[in-house]
Amino acid sequence: MASYSAFLSQIIQQTIFVFLLVGAIFALLAGILLVFDSERAFRIGDRLNRWVSTRKAIRSLEEYHSISRPLYRMHRLVGMLICAGALYALVVLATPEGGAAVTKSLSGLGPVRFASWISDSLRIILLAGNAAALLFGLVFIVRPSALRFLEAWADRRISPREPTKTLEQMHLAPDQFARVHPRLIGGLVTAGSLFILVNLGYALLR
Repeated sequence: MASYSAFLSQIIQQTIFVFLLVGAIFALLAGILLVFDSERAFRIGDRLNRWVSTRKAIRSLEEYHSISRPLYRMHRLVGMLICAGALYALVVLATPEGGAAVTKSLSGLGPVRFASWISDSLRIILLAGNAAALLFGLVFIVRPSALRFLEAWADRRISPREPTKTLEQMHLAPDQFARVHPRLIGGLVTAGSLFILVNLGYALLR
């Protein structure tokens, strides 16, 4: 296991090294081109500049799909499955072994007292949640219509398109600043890429 972890770590390090090397070389060429031939650099940039919007990509994810009809048609089966899962979780969490497993899984979060407090709190929340799920499953088996008000309250559509609209707007202030000060930007990019290349070469030869 240790040899596999070392092999995987070596692959990741080599991949990061190659990406940094290729990126630094391209940045160096772009910086030199900005310093000595900014017009050509901006023409190349205009050809490569593409606006990619995520709104069309996530449109299909925002379509409303109702599963209430098949759930209510098989309400006894669904309710029994919910009760079985909730009962299993309650039995496991109520035993000392279950509590010890939760504590062990969260032992690396920090000091012992803090991890113990977090695990106890999580265990209580899980117990309360599964008890509510058990009650929900029993009601869903006997009388699912009694949960219509809960469904109406919880069945609300929240679209991320409106909150993320500002993130979809194009901001051209950096491009305009670069067009006004091409040699300054080119010099900074060249200096930064040279710094990265020198450090990569030192790390390679060390």
